[in-house]
Amino acid sequence: MSTVSLARLVVLSLLASSPSFGCATQRAPTSTPPIAAAPTTTPEAPAPQPETTEPETTEPEATEPATPDPEPPAPEGPVALTDEQVQILLGTPEDSAPEHRGGVTKEREDKHYLAGNERSLEIFRPIIEGVGGGYVGVGTDQAYLFMSWARPEIAWLIDYDPAVVEVHEIYRLFFQAAATPEEFVALWDKPAREQALALFTNAHDERRAKSLRRWYLGYRGWIHRRLVAVARGMEKAEVPTYLTHQEHYDFIRQMLEQRRVRPMVVNLHDKKGMRGVAQAAQQLGVPIRVLYLSNAEEYWPRYPKQYRQNIADLPFHEDAVVLRTLLIWQVNTDYRYNVQPVANYLQWLAQPYIDDVYDITHGRPKAQAEGINFFETTTDPEQSPSAKRWHKAQAEKDAGAAG
Repeated sequence: MSTVSLARLVVLSLLASSPSFGCATQRAPTSTPPIAAAPTTTPEAPAPQPETTEPETTEPEATEPATPDPEPPAPEGPVALTDEQVQILLGTPEDSAPEHRGGVTKEREDKHYLAGNERSLEIFRPIIEGVGGGYVGVGTDQAYLFMSWARPEIAWLIDYDPAVVEVHEIYRLFFQAAATPEEFVALWDKPAREQALALFTNAHDERRAKSLRRWYLGYRGWIHRRLVAVARGMEKAEVPTYLTHQEHYDFIRQMLEQRRVRPMVVNLHDKKGMRGVAQAAQQLGVPIRVLYLSNAEEYWPRYPKQYRQNIADLPFHEDAVVLRTLLIWQVNTDYRYNVQPVANYLQWLAQPYIDDVYDITHGRPKAQAEGINFFETTTDPEQSPSAKRWHKAQAEKDAGAAG
């Protein structure tokens, strides 16, 4: 049974236990796979024992020295990339920043989305837990949730807004400086302002430090509120995250220390950035297992040709999945949450009659105000309303040409 099928059973069982249509109030179990590589934190030394007076004893008889226990095996899993591998990961080109950034509505265009606003991302955890491989995803804080659950070998954090890449650099510096989730979140709070600014100054030249200061000071409060809300929501759902569980937090720090994460400016419509991701993944031998699009597809009235080609060119694992969200803010100030096997997604994108994400998700259930609106897409594109309309039009066109 495939990874997606297994995950589907888990998610469907969650949804079936909920009193709300298309929702999950019963959460996934909190157990997680062991960390993929050696821990980055140093174990605490044992507490000193109080001094005591040794009792008088007779000298023991000489015995053969005990055979020492064998050394425990070194932990298996990803290790720090070599300089050559880092050059491959970081050496591919980025795209230029677009002059105009889109939005689902006119009011949402040209905004910087430097913190997520999806409230129920935990629904994706059973689907991607421990899949490994490569992660490719847009956005900021969402990436660290997905990485801590999926345990990828390499992560590409992509976005067409350069400000998002700057925020990822702030995240990296804060992960480096903070030993615990609590310390990390605190760096986004007002009392730690001077400490945070000093980190930028110590890590970069004045030009880059000035850029990081700008985004930190302008968006610090928003990001802090988002992280606090995510931590509370995940704790309520009993789902472990890097914001609440040390082991998950240590895994993210480890990925960054091992140079296995690349934030980069990528426009999904352009050639260079996505082509570079595909080339690096192929050279590093890391198939993509998770593609997270958030609700980017809702920005496009029609899938661009280059986007279709970009997705087709990525070296996906056969069990890879697409994670997406669809805005239903007016219903529940949240989103629909959708998962689709990449193999199925590629079938849809290859069809001439598919215009947008709503064609692909045409069978989505009606949005509900309560609970998590989750659904899976696995249908045959030939059975879609779009296909039937297109074939009918083609038949009429052919008949007209023949007459």
